[in-house]
Amino acid sequence: MTGTTDGSTVMNAIADLAPMWLPGCVVDTDERTVEVGWGRGALQMSAVVGLGEIIERCDQLPQHRWAEQIEAWLRAVVAEGELATEEHRYGDVGERQRALLVQRGWSARTAGPVADALIPFGDHFEVVVFVGTGPELRRLTVVRRSMLGLADPNVPSPVQLTLQQISGLRPVEHDGFAVLSRENDPLVSMAVVDRETLLPQASIGLGALIGVPRLSTVAFCPADAGQETADRLARYVAATYRGAPDQCSPDLFWLQGDRMVQVPVTLAEPPTVMLPAALLPSPRRTWFRHLVQQLFRR
Repeated sequence: MTGTTDGSTVMNAIADLAPMWLPGCVVDTDERTVEVGWGRGALQMSAVVGLGEIIERCDQLPQHRWAEQIEAWLRAVVAEGELATEEHRYGDVGERQRALLVQRGWSARTAGPVADALIPFGDHFEVVVFVGTGPELRRLTVVRRSMLGLADPNVPSPVQLTLQQISGLRPVEHDGFAVLSRENDPLVSMAVVDRETLLPQASIGLGALIGVPRLSTVAFCPADAGQETADRLARYVAATYRGAPDQCSPDLFWLQGDRMVQVPVTLAEPPTVMLPAALLPSPRRTWFRHLVQQLFRR
């Protein structure tokens, strides 16, 4: 059975099973919450967590799989509490939030039993929130976000904190297109979010062709730069993506203001971009782009 109308059957299963796996936990069936505890010795902590996520997950699965899902989720929630306690030791957690632009579906493919904290970003990418803990970026989950109080409106935005950290990036010319890159810095992909500042061509005329082959690399050129430049950009994106430790997306996109669409690239070697008719060069468009480039170089 899947798709229960109100989740009550799942709720009852959680109430029955949770105390078996986590003795001492308290399930409130009316509020649809569970209070779980963790700690060592005299240091004991607890948190009340909403059950909406696990109810929704179970509601999409056959009933014989509910028990394993519920157990995995509950144990993950306890582990999240332990992580939240540890993260406080490194200073203000709100100020250590960071955001990464990743390929759409990345979180679903790689997440554990507890859902990641995500920010929607169009049809092709998603923004995943992390917390800097010591030398690592640790994925922030919805559960831990609540435990740490990061949903409070007064807490700094992870997007703004990230954009501040990459605000000093400057594009470097490379074979007719531009590249924003900083080695071992996965935050660079977020330049696509702050396109007015870091990708100004995306807001001019027909916008820009962009690629985000690595979390640490964004490459772009004017959308009407022509077939040869677009092909060089596509080759660079494909080569940079291949084997990279921080792969993001092998695709090419047309970004114009708030509009982003994927541009087809052949699987031939070398790849060729199939430019939309609107981006094919015309004498007037080529002249206008040349004028804009001269203005930005002053």
